Amino acid sequence: MSESLTILLLTKNEAGNIGPLIASLQGALTEAAPTFLVIDASSDATPEQARSAGATVIADKSPYGVALTRGLREAASEWVLVLDADGSHLAGDARKLWDARENADLVVGSRFAAGAGRSAQGAFRAWLSRRLAGLFAAFARLPARDVSSGFRLYRRAMFAEAKPAAQFFNVQPELLAHAANKGARVKEIGITYAPRGQGQSKARVLKYGWAFLKSTWRIRRMLRRR
Repeated sequence: MSESLTILLLTKNEAGNIGPLIASLQGALTEAAPTFLVIDASSDATPEQARSAGATVIADKSPYGVALTRGLREAASEWVLVLDADGSHLAGDARKLWDARENADLVVGSRFAAGAGRSAQGAFRAWLSRRLAGLFAAFARLPARDVSSGFRLYRRAMFAEAKPAAQFFNVQPELLAHAANKGARVKEIGITYAPRGQGQSKARVLKYGWAFLKSTWRIRRMLRRR
């Protein structure tokens, strides 16, 4: 399994985005020869387009956090790269994360690290992301500042057995807490957050913001048990 790579994409109605994304990732990561695993909850043509692009597709309508941890278990590779399937995460940045893997167990694509490009998020979501980063910095020492980033390269052996309680996007800081408890080596690499391609965002800011707040206390307890 040495240096093998699975690219994990969690999709819900990303027809029109998924095919071009897979093609761009194949081009950027040619030497890594990645395999693609799509865990899909769509009602449109996303799974058919993903299969046509060469991906293995698993139908699963579980919430994001549950699907993510399933993908980490299902992948048969040393490394698992996770990124958004809507085009907001760029293939060039995926290559940056892959190139940074030496002496790391987790590489986080960060909107706040040196080298990060201009974010295409709306003003409120950008403000919320920074407030969450500040909140976790104050109440829980996590090994990356961009705690809500879903653009990550995982050394699978370190995370395949992770059992975060979070079901939504708040799985991200809980996996960082898992990394801290495991003594994982974490790097944070600056990325650009681009405008999404076709379709509409699935994020529900207030709902997920509340979930992140609840995770803060859970993470504090997790870290105190070290």
